[in-house]
Amino acid sequence: MDVLSLYGPEIYYPIWNQFKFFKLISHMNAQLENDDNYSELDTHELNNYSDFWDFTDSLLNSGTKNLESKCRRLVLDFFVNILQIDLKSTLDDETSIKQSIFYKTVKLVNIKSYLRILFKKFPSRDENLFYLSADLLNMLITLSYFEKTDIVNQVYSKFQQMNAESCQQLMQVIKYPSFLIEICDRALADTDVSLVGPEYSHYRNTPHRPLHLEKVLFYVLKTLPHSKLLPNIYRHVSIVSKYCMCVFSTASISHKKESPETNSALSEEELLLLITHQTEALDDWEIMLEQAMGNDACYDLGIVEKIRWAIKLTRLTITEYL
Repeated sequence: MDVLSLYGPEIYYPIWNQFKFFKLISHMNAQLENDDNYSELDTHELNNYSDFWDFTDSLLNSGTKNLESKCRRLVLDFFVNILQIDLKSTLDDETSIKQSIFYKTVKLVNIKSYLRILFKKFPSRDENLFYLSADLLNMLITLSYFEKTDIVNQVYSKFQQMNAESCQQLMQVIKYPSFLIEICDRALADTDVSLVGPEYSHYRNTPHRPLHLEKVLFYVLKTLPHSKLLPNIYRHVSIVSKYCMCVFSTASISHKKESPETNSALSEEELLLLITHQTEALDDWEIMLEQAMGNDACYDLGIVEKIRWAIKLTRLTITEYL
């Protein structure tokens, strides 16, 4: 059993005081606790950084790959591990979470500044840094469920600028389906809705209602990107696919303790709607996309195959739900 598991995050409190302008505990307590426990850790370099986020910024966005940067990467991994364990232990209520180390490292009114650090070079080509960025993003999202922030709008502003591959990578690492639904809702509002029936056009600016499928079947699967170039179609289909996965995952009840099976949380009315319309909606969606792909003069078979694979995944997500 490692030290963190045995003693908890508190054993490392004094290390956070090494940052120039961030003090987690009083100077006297830090001195007393720091006497013997950390002689093997060289943390004095942290004094070169104003706080944890200054340190994170220098590592994620410096671009250097020398031995020193590799050592600092290990330190960042160490810090993130502490932050995750500590934050998880405080999720019982709002009062507890405000005592977490991570909460104390941020000012949520300035959440844009932290997201700027995480997204400056996202997605990182360095796999370790990529996942460290994702861990920090998920912790910011966690805080947003306890205290109102502008994180959805801020993340979406970054999401808008990403190509299909970057969008997929971001959607892959975000752990919260409800948050992804909010991001995708905004993306699907900014689409070509000319094929959406007038009786369903109001869904363009209507957020997803949990345990309701009308928006998926009659709005989402009728949308297209404004530009019908293959890369834009691929990006759009990727968003639709992830949206459907999140909608149906949040409409499932898991019984992990008793069995690995999941049950539907949908009402009989919604299940009947799904059974009645899923085949037609998916078939029409696939035909619509094939026609759109065929109209692009620059027919890239590689992208076409990716689009068709995303279509298959979406079909499986919906048809295998029942």
